[in-house]
Amino acid sequence: HLRLPNRDDVKEGIIASRIAAHAADIAKGIPGAKEWDRKMAQARARLDWEEQFSLAIDPDKARRYRAESKPEKEDTCSMCGNFCAVKNMNRILSGEIVSIFDE
Repeated sequence: HLRLPNRDDVKEGIIASRIAAHAADIAKGIPGAKEWDRKMAQARARLDWEEQFSLAIDPDKARRYRAESKPEKEDTCSMCGNFCAVKNMNRILSGEIVSIFDE
């Protein structure tokens, strides 16, 4: 034992428990469990950050992570920039010619 848990430790434990419970709900076929994941996937495909935040298990942490690593362009994720597969696929599906080197 290193120390007693503080407020943040307890919150992280609760979040981990919620993630595990959600995975178990999906595995057990609990009605509506997959719907949450489907909504998140759709928000991710649209790069709809506000919807992703609202669906996140820990919206505050999701917002903080996005703010701490703000991308140059709002229409992309913070990890990929011009290489963002979601952004580029959306553009290709809408008929655009995409070059990651033009931007």
